[in-house]
Amino acid sequence: MPSTPKEHRLRLAEQVRLRRTQLGKTKVDVARDADLNINTYNQVEAGQSVRDNTYGKIEPALGWAAGSCQEILRGGSPTTIEPGPDGSVISPVQPDDLKDAVGQAVQDAAVATTDLPAPEIRKLKQQVLEELERQGKLR
Repeated sequence: MPSTPKEHRLRLAEQVRLRRTQLGKTKVDVARDADLNINTYNQVEAGQSVRDNTYGKIEPALGWAAGSCQEILRGGSPTTIEPGPDGSVISPVQPDDLKDAVGQAVQDAAVATTDLPAPEIRKLKQQVLEELERQGKLR
């Protein structure tokens, strides 16, 4: 198994700490929920090397979908999950994901329905996103 670069582990450590505090949990809470020794959990928050299965145990304790820690290590973002009203598991749309999707939809529509040059399409896309942010629809 190849070693994960330290800067990637530190990025994950930061995301784990942030999520833990968002949830109002202590390190002991997450370690217990993940069925981990507190020392092992501390290694994660310190950006030290741990086994891949450790990440798999932490993800549900943080309300993340399986594979989220590996996604963070690759430079991506975790996928948050939460219980739905009927007991199912859902992944709410994150504001950045929605902003990207809206921007892409505006761009695609402009390309398909107008003869606007690329700079004008970018300007239109930016204006739509700014207006949606002003209205509080996007952050």
